[in-house]
Amino acid sequence: MVFINTHIIFKIDMIKNIIFDLGGVIVKLDKNACIESFRKLGFEDFGNILNEFVQKGPFLDFELGLLTEDGFRSFIRQNIKNDVTDSEIDKAMSDFLVEIPAKKLETIMKLKSNYNVFLLSNTNPIAIKAVKPFFESSGMTMNDYFHRMFLSYQMKMAKPDVEIFAKVLEDASLKADETLFIDDGPANLYSASLLGYKTLLATQESDLETEIRSVL
Repeated sequence: MVFINTHIIFKIDMIKNIIFDLGGVIVKLDKNACIESFRKLGFEDFGNILNEFVQKGPFLDFELGLLTEDGFRSFIRQNIKNDVTDSEIDKAMSDFLVEIPAKKLETIMKLKSNYNVFLLSNTNPIAIKAVKPFFESSGMTMNDYFHRMFLSYQMKMAKPDVEIFAKVLEDASLKADETLFIDDGPANLYSASLLGYKTLLATQESDLETEIRSVL
């Protein structure tokens, strides 16, 4: 069966569900801008707690929901001699997030009319507050783009652990072999594939429409 929707053709075969990563797939990221913003606040070594695909230490705890917003800000302040406000810390964190190209939002919404579309992201409450306005350019909300969102800090688990992919299947009543998972992290894709997910490596430079169409 083939659905034609506003000049984009998506073929439905085995795949019934599409799960998107957020940062690096939908949202354009600028790691260096975030590191530089924290450096300006006085946190010279902030870059050491970030990694392209795996976070560690307090940052990972924050994305696992083991550290609250206030707890994360306290950690930041422990590493900064200057007095900084909550909003300054949150702004530095949000500088990691640049934009969502309009075409990606259009593609996701068109897919949602034919597939079950989900979000699975390693993230934290400060980042989610910052990214929500990116989805509102056309008068909709972030929730409007997905049938359901799975966020690491709410689930108390994170990629690339296999358990988070198993939990998504269980909670959403999905079959792995009917589900396409799109991520920019090879380790995350590998873990999902162990459970039978179909996978697609995409980056923030990828043309999502073209890449997804090639595997559907």
